[in-house]
Amino acid sequence: MAVYLSNLKYLKLLVELWSGEVGIQKIKRIYIRSYGCSMNLAQSEFIAGCLKESGYRIVDSIEEADIVIFNTCAVKKPTEDKIISTIKSVSEDKKIIVTGCLTMVNSKRILSDVRVNGIVGPFPGSNIIKAVREVEGNGRPIILRNDFKPPLTTPRIPTSPTIRVIPIAYGCLGECTYCCEKLAAGCLRSYSIQEIVEAVKAAVSSGALEIWLSSHDCGCYGYDLGVNLADLLREIVGINGEFYVRVGMMSPDMALKIIDELVEVYKNRKIFKFIHIPVQSGDDEVLRLMNRKYTVNDFKLLVDRLRKNIPEITIVTDIICGFPGETENAFENSIKLIKELEPDFVNVSKFGPRPGTPASKMKKLPTGIVKERSRTLSRLATDIAIRRNMSWIGWIGNAIIDEKGKAETVMGRNYTYKPIVIDGGADLIGKVVKVKIVNAVSTHLRGVLIS
Repeated sequence: MAVYLSNLKYLKLLVELWSGEVGIQKIKRIYIRSYGCSMNLAQSEFIAGCLKESGYRIVDSIEEADIVIFNTCAVKKPTEDKIISTIKSVSEDKKIIVTGCLTMVNSKRILSDVRVNGIVGPFPGSNIIKAVREVEGNGRPIILRNDFKPPLTTPRIPTSPTIRVIPIAYGCLGECTYCCEKLAAGCLRSYSIQEIVEAVKAAVSSGALEIWLSSHDCGCYGYDLGVNLADLLREIVGINGEFYVRVGMMSPDMALKIIDELVEVYKNRKIFKFIHIPVQSGDDEVLRLMNRKYTVNDFKLLVDRLRKNIPEITIVTDIICGFPGETENAFENSIKLIKELEPDFVNVSKFGPRPGTPASKMKKLPTGIVKERSRTLSRLATDIAIRRNMSWIGWIGNAIIDEKGKAETVMGRNYTYKPIVIDGGADLIGKVVKVKIVNAVSTHLRGVLIS
C-alpha cells in the first residue's frame, strides 16, 4: 500500500535528511577565527585541515557554526580586549574553544570573563581534534601546554592560493622584559632543514608563489640543531620552481651574528629583498631595561651592512614608545635614530604591560606622554615612508598579485616586497604582471599594468 506524506511532513523529512539528523550523526560545522601574526594564520590552516580530515565541516561565519574556535594573539592588550568582546557576542547555542597564545598568557581572564567550553594551548595541530570531541560530548577540556610542535605534514586548508606560510620554529632565545610571547611559545624548537625544504616543495608544487618563513624570531632558527637561517635559505633557493621567499621578523642581535652569510644568500633572486628587524628603542639604557641583547650602534652596523650589500632592500623596524624608564632624552634618541637610518616602514606602538612580564611591574609613564610620543614618532615615520616610496615612481618591473584590495583593485609585491596597488579584479590574483609605478603614499605604491 502506497504511503503518502503531506507536503509539510515531506519537506520536514527532506530537511532532516539534508542536515544529517536522520539515520546518521549530524556533521558538526566549525568556524575558525584567527588573530595576530602570520604564524597564527598557518596554525589556523592546520586546525582547519585536521578537522576537515576528521569529518568536520569548516564554515565561513560564526552564524553558520555549531562550534567556534578562536585562535588568539596575546601581544597587545587592545587585541586581547577585542577577542574577549567577540567571544562574549557569540550566541549561547554555540560551543566555544579558545586556542593560541592568549591561553598561556591570560587563561585566568578567559576562564573568568567569558563562556568557553574548552581551552587548548598554542600550535595544537591535531590535538585540536581531541578537544573538539570532548566538547561535543559536553566535556570541558583544558590543555595548557606551550610545547606543541605539529609536523609540517599536518593537513591544512590554505587561505590563499598564492601565499604559503611555513613555520620554521617555535619559541625564541630572548628574554625581553616587555614580551609575553616566551610565556606563550616556550623555548626554541626548530624544524629540521629537510622538513622545511619538503614543506616548501609541496607548497610550490601546489601553485604557491610566495613562501613566508615564519617564527617568533627567524634569526635564531636552528640554534638548537647546530644550523642557522642562512643554511636554511641556501637549501630553499635551490628548490626548482618559480617562487619568492619572505623571511619573517628577526631580532637584530641574531641577524648580526650571521650577517655575512645572510647578505650573501639574500642576493639570490628567489629571496625578497626585505627584512624586519625591530630595534624597539634608539636609546641604550632603554634597550638595557628591555633586556635586548644589542646596542644602538650594533643596530646601525646591521643596517649599514645590509644597505651596502643590498642597496634596494626594504627595511622595516619597530619602536615602542613610553617604555618604563624612557626619559625625554631617551625618546629623542629614538627620533634621532629613525631620522638617521630612515627605515622604509616603522611599526610604532605604545607600551602596554602584559601579564607575567617583568615590565608589567615597572613604573609606567603617564598616558598622555606615551600618546604624544607615539604621535610624534608616527608623523616622522609616515613622512619618511612617503619620501622613500616616492623614489619608486617611474620604476617598471614585475609584481606578484597576491591579494584583493579595495574598490576593484588588487595588491601585488615587487622584488623588494613593496606593496603595489593596481586596478583589477580577483582574476589577477596568482599572476605575475609587469607594472609601472605612477604614485606613492606612506603605505604602498600605486601602479598601472603595462602588459
